[in-house]
This record gives sequence, structure tokens and C-alpha cells, in this order.
Amino acid sequence: MSYYWLFAALTLLELILFILLGRFFIRLRQSESALTELQNSQAELLEKLSLNARLEDELLRSFKERQKELLQLDNRLRESSAQLRALLGQAEQVSRSPHFLREVIINGNRNGLSLMELARQTGLSVDEIQLILSQAG
Repeated sequence: MSYYWLFAALTLLELILFILLGRFFIRLRQSESALTELQNSQAELLEKLSLNARLEDELLRSFKERQKELLQLDNRLRESSAQLRALLGQAEQVSRSPHFLREVIINGNRNGLSLMELARQTGLSVDEIQLILSQAG
């Protein structure tokens, strides 16, 4: 009879070991699926990082191009500013030339402007305006 209990105990022990082995394999499968999921997530993360790196490179390249364009525009603006200053200087010289002032005074007199208005516009005295009009008339 002791063999019967021994046989029953060994069978029970084998059954417990079988159940434990089954649970071990189930957990092993779960670990494998979790590991596979982590690997897939890692691959997606690497793809996103690669995309972000490409976008950053593109952004930097675009920024550098814009910087070059801004520098070119700044240079052109400085050149245009210098040209405008030169033109303003020439216009000032022309507006202060005696011939131009004479034409402004004569045309203003023809248009009915008073001597005071002509003097204010040209920066000359009323006597100078009268002299110029008398020479022209």
C-alpha cells in the first residue's frame, strides 16, 4: 500500500510540475509578445527620430537660405539708400540753383501767388523776388 501512496504522491508532484511548466510557458509567450511589441515600438521611434532629424536638417537649410537672402536684400537696400541719398543731394542742388528758383518765381507769379508766398516758398526776400520778376518781365 505504501507503493500506492508513493505513486499517488509522485503523480501529484508531476501534475504540479506540469501546471508550473505550463504557466512558465504562458509567461514566456507573454514576455515574447511584450518584447516584440517593444521592438516594434522602438522601430517606430527610430523612424520618427529619423524623420525629425531630416525635418531639422531641412529647417536649418531653409534658415540658412533665408539668411543669405536677407543679407542680399540688406546689401541691395543699402545700395538703394546710397543712391537715393545721392539723388536727394542732386535734387537739393537743383532746387537751390538760381535758374530753378527763377523759374519757380516766374511760374508762381503767373499762377497768382503773392510776393510773400513766393518768398516763403523759395526762402528769398521780397526784394529779391521783385528783382527777379523785374529782370524777367
